[in-house]
Amino acid sequence: MSGIDKLTKKGIQNIPAYIPGRTAESVKEKYKLDKVLKLASNENQYGVSPKAVEAMVKAATEANIYPDPFCIQLRKKIGKKFGFDDSGDNVIISQGGCGIISLLGEVFITEGDEMIYCDPTFGAYGGACKRNGGVVVRVPVTEDQLYDLDGIYKAITEKTKMIFICNPNNPTGTAVDSEALKAFIHKVPKNIIVVVDEAYIEFATDPKVKSMVSEISDDVNLIIIKTFSKLYGMAGVRVGYSLMNKELHGVLQKATTVFVAGRIALAGVMAAMDDEEFVTSTIEGIRQGREYITKELSLLGWKVWESHTNFLYADSGYQTAALANELEKYGLIIRGNFDYSRITIGTMEQNKDMIAIIKKVIEEGNVPKKE
Repeated sequence: MSGIDKLTKKGIQNIPAYIPGRTAESVKEKYKLDKVLKLASNENQYGVSPKAVEAMVKAATEANIYPDPFCIQLRKKIGKKFGFDDSGDNVIISQGGCGIISLLGEVFITEGDEMIYCDPTFGAYGGACKRNGGVVVRVPVTEDQLYDLDGIYKAITEKTKMIFICNPNNPTGTAVDSEALKAFIHKVPKNIIVVVDEAYIEFATDPKVKSMVSEISDDVNLIIIKTFSKLYGMAGVRVGYSLMNKELHGVLQKATTVFVAGRIALAGVMAAMDDEEFVTSTIEGIRQGREYITKELSLLGWKVWESHTNFLYADSGYQTAALANELEKYGLIIRGNFDYSRITIGTMEQNKDMIAIIKKVIEEGNVPKKE
């Protein structure tokens, strides 16, 4: 162990490094390509609301002035949108969804506390737990790649402090029925915090997949995570938020970093919330793209799980990492570090280009099949 490792908390020593998606620039340079489709990081390929861009450009002229230290105006606007009072005291602003996940670990997880979630899911949950000395309890997803609510409930012990439910789930794209999730939330013992990560839920068009914001009440330790990174196309701005009862809010707001969001970011997301046309067109574009890619991949013999997000999870029958590596040579970046391929839905032009590249790579026969 090096000298610096001896000074580091055990929780930090135990967490693996995050594996980000490959950048378009790195793939262009490696393979000498002029064009690259980066469909690995679930970014909104429809861009950013024009209203948000205009607001951010204007705010940039005032970048010398500190922003609202507690994001009061944004908190009030979000609270009103979801039916809370105008105090803003049901809303926490964070640096993307990851910011609130880290904060929850910092505030609530202590040595030996257990955090339960299904596997595979978003890796930030485990990091927030381990960094603070907690114990991760992983419950496998079902054969249908769904969060196993019964399995999670059976895994609860006297040491359980927190449960994370990613709905819809990343990387599988699947979602649990809203009535089943409601029943689960109210069945969990009151001394356990249930966190539902809804980063992708706006893309869900199935009426059985609904937000759990309606279940927030004074007698339920429920936290809902949302973000401006996906639907609003503002992943580079890094603003997320979470909704909860006022008691939970009081604790978390004390621990939240002052000036958590900059002036430019705040102006952008406030304006983005008002651009219903951009939101509506994005949801419809993703829906159409999801149907198109699902159909095309299914015709190739791939198993594609029903997605409620802006990405697909698919079993090609080929070795997942090898397939991703081969596709990169032709300028297509997808995720290849899960059991199956995770593919971001792009614009229809991008989707068609992606399918063409996939067909070409498969026809060449250089990717080994799974054993």
